Amino acid sequence: MKRPVHRLGILCHPNRPSVPPLLRRIVRWAGANGLDLRLDREEAASVGHPELGVPRPDMGELVDLIVVLGGDGSILECVRQFAAEGVPVAGINLGHLGFLTLGDAAKALSILERLRAGRFRIENRMMLQAVVRRRGKPVFRGIALNDAVVTKGPILRVIDLHLSISGTAVATYHGDGVIFSTPTGSTAYSLSAGGPIVPPWVNALIVTPLNSHTLATRPVITSDQEVLLADLSCTHSEVNLVLDGQQGFQLLDGDGIEISRAQEIGRIVVFRPHTFFQVLRKKMKWGK
Repeated sequence: MKRPVHRLGILCHPNRPSVPPLLRRIVRWAGANGLDLRLDREEAASVGHPELGVPRPDMGELVDLIVVLGGDGSILECVRQFAAEGVPVAGINLGHLGFLTLGDAAKALSILERLRAGRFRIENRMMLQAVVRRRGKPVFRGIALNDAVVTKGPILRVIDLHLSISGTAVATYHGDGVIFSTPTGSTAYSLSAGGPIVPPWVNALIVTPLNSHTLATRPVITSDQEVLLADLSCTHSEVNLVLDGQQGFQLLDGDGIEISRAQEIGRIVVFRPHTFFQVLRKKMKWGK
């Protein structure tokens, strides 16, 4: 794909000590290559370039692409924030796994040069919408690129989630909760809980129980055109809905959690020729 980038946004993990030196290098590189660079106001001030700072919520309207300096968690947060505006997100890994990133900090300037020249692809990743209904009325809506997790608090009492798919009763999950994930999120929390690996180009919703207290319940994969409803019974436990491991909402006994495909799309920048399964083997040692 030849799509040169002229306006570039940079967002950073706030607590990484390696960020300020790298950010200064990027600012110098952008100036030498004629890019219109935009940073979060605090980031811009921290490297002595307040003139490049903009309010974070406004960045999506001012740039062609956003580069995240951080790990997968930082990318997830950025995608959720800017998905409605359709802004592509690229990642330079400062974390551990970096499953969604293009490379590590040592390759930062070569990665940025490829982006500037338009030598990249954009993958459209489906996202989840989670709506909480309380006494029939919506009280919360959020979106997630990886997963929406219904999980109990530290009190050691199990909860019940009565799951239906497009109006048909499917199962009652009696345990610690349930992970609802996208194919992108199938290699995250869902995988660690025994869920299946699903390539990101497969449009599906994945349901993975957390520590279910019966052998009769297993992970389920269904179409992204279905609507999933989980009715919660949690008389003696604190329960939360958590999106991408970052955004939480406290649930009450009797709440209904509706999961469906979101209208928003996560736009992730990727390089070729690496494929999903090559990345899976390299990053997660799968099949070795």
